[in-house]
Amino acid sequence: MNLKASLARMFVGSLSQNDLLQTAGEMLDERLSQMPVEERVVFLCRLVEENLEWTLADLDRSQRAQLMNNLLPLIARHFPLQDVDILGAFADFGRPSEADREGL
Repeated sequence: MNLKASLARMFVGSLSQNDLLQTAGEMLDERLSQMPVEERVVFLCRLVEENLEWTLADLDRSQRAQLMNNLLPLIARHFPLQDVDILGAFADFGRPSEADREGL
């Protein structure tokens, strides 16, 4: 890890939850606004894919369900659900991995 990343990690570690949310939001807003749309989509997909597993690691089944129930209305407001292939997404879902089974 380079020096900048180490310093940023130390700084972020000292922030309160509210300050962390505000700072992360401001940083993402600034960086994402500079990216072309296609690059932004790829970045956001990677951000979720690379961080979701450890983000959910300590949550049990009921906590994950509660989180999903809280997120679904937000997702429904911001995504064009009439254009989303929900059935196709779940058709490709496949069998849960061992990590998925442990978390459920």
